[in-house]
Amino acid sequence: MLGQDVCKTAPRWAMVAALTRDDGDLVDAASAREALVGVSPAIIIHCAAYTDVDGCTRDPERATAGNATATRNVAEVADSIGATLLYVSTDYVFDGLKGEPYLEDDAPSPLNPYGESKLEGERAAGGCAEHLIVRTQWLYGPGGKSFVLAILRAAAAGRDLRVVSDEIGCPTYTPDLASGIWRLLESGGRGVFHMTGTGACSRLELARAALDQAGMGDVPVAPMRSADWDSPTVRPLDSTLGSRRLVEVDVAPLRPWREALVDYVDWLQDTDALRP
Repeated sequence: MLGQDVCKTAPRWAMVAALTRDDGDLVDAASAREALVGVSPAIIIHCAAYTDVDGCTRDPERATAGNATATRNVAEVADSIGATLLYVSTDYVFDGLKGEPYLEDDAPSPLNPYGESKLEGERAAGGCAEHLIVRTQWLYGPGGKSFVLAILRAAAAGRDLRVVSDEIGCPTYTPDLASGIWRLLESGGRGVFHMTGTGACSRLELARAALDQAGMGDVPVAPMRSADWDSPTVRPLDSTLGSRRLVEVDVAPLRPWREALVDYVDWLQDTDALRP
């Protein structure tokens, strides 16, 4: 989802080689090297990841392979050819207990295998001399599945909706994030950055905002607690990301999430994407 928008929003100076799993297995060091060295990149934007949170809980070894081992292989190639590596990470490296937005220098403390594997990926990316780590959260966009899309399709199909009310985060529209990633690269910044849609909300608030925008505001939504959700994964309740580092490199924050949501829902309706 994000990778597609990174390609679509590339600035004129960037010649993009859009590699997929068909080009190489990043978990295999030799395959990763062959795929990456073959295009001689100056910058590697590492969007590949195993993002099935419950899947990671059920199979931690696959999580480690997809999020840590693969990133280590990519970082080693980047370092060996002098490329800049940008690694996309997650709010799930935090435990959600801070009580206010997490900043870039806050100590990570993941609660689940997904967060643990992404943190290992951060450490691997940090081994590359020229690196950026961009933490983000609650992604949705035209290129793939998301919470927002699932809610709207369920409502359109007439299914009952139950949505968690005690998980708080920053919804992030992938076209906006992709553009922000390019601006960050242009700034010359290095190290860890947080980049999300501006503003925070609960999953329940996000669901209701999406339904309102889609003209389905009368659809009932039953609130529930995260602890009551049928999932094997312990999730952080408030892993809202804040940033103090974007201003240091003169990169504007992403627009408010409600503005971005309007564009996304309009796109869904224009493309008839809400049909099952």
